Amino acid sequence: MAQTVNEVTDLMSDTARRPKSKLQVPNSVKYLFMAMVLGLLVLILIMGGKALRDAPPAAIHVNHQGLTGVQYQSLQQVMDQHKVSSFFTSDLQALRDITIGLAWVDQVSVSRDWQRGIVVTALPKQAVANFGTERLVDAKGTVFVPADTKDLTQEKFATLQGEITQAPVIMQQMQQVNDWYAPLGIQVEDIILSPRMTWLIRFNNGLRVIVDNENTAQKLLNLSQLLGNQLSDRRDQIQSVDLRYKNGFTISGDMVQPKNDEAPSS
Repeated sequence: MAQTVNEVTDLMSDTARRPKSKLQVPNSVKYLFMAMVLGLLVLILIMGGKALRDAPPAAIHVNHQGLTGVQYQSLQQVMDQHKVSSFFTSDLQALRDITIGLAWVDQVSVSRDWQRGIVVTALPKQAVANFGTERLVDAKGTVFVPADTKDLTQEKFATLQGEITQAPVIMQQMQQVNDWYAPLGIQVEDIILSPRMTWLIRFNNGLRVIVDNENTAQKLLNLSQLLGNQLSDRRDQIQSVDLRYKNGFTISGDMVQPKNDEAPSS
């Protein structure tokens, strides 16, 4: 019995001392496996690129919020004429540039939406005055043509006239004059800046003021103060004021505008 136990023990000891065998994978197999994996990845990329190229054109959805019916139709018509690629490859910046190129558009955002496709959201410029008879102008002095021609020459707006490049200056001048003359209960109805930088201003009570480009702001401010104080009792009889003199000004009940914009001799 003891001999049997010793034999079993010797066998177990031999098994414990016997080195474990390891499966050796040839390098050629490893390289082959890596090549297959890389080939599969390349194939996936090629097939993915082909799928993107062959994908149908993405739908362009124009967001109607914030737009009038005419503005929506105008933007939709422009988008319908523009060809786009697939959902992922469409050039959003190009669509944005096309939209912002519309004269009446102030801000635009273009994004991808899984359900609607390429979404174009535009905000229109907000007109605050007429510029001549064929354009409008916003609070920043930007002149534009509205999407709807019915919006032109609105009676509720003042009318600005002059060079388009001078629109911001004219707008700023009108806003400043309105602030100065607000205590008198009047505001600008028409304001013109001539090529010789002469200002012609007509208020909503019929008062007309002409002033040159020398100390313009000070002259207009002084006049508002005079009309509110020393001339307050005669204000309703004054029809026009000429501020183009270096010292003082002239008041007329029916001033005839000079043929040119040169200041009259004092």
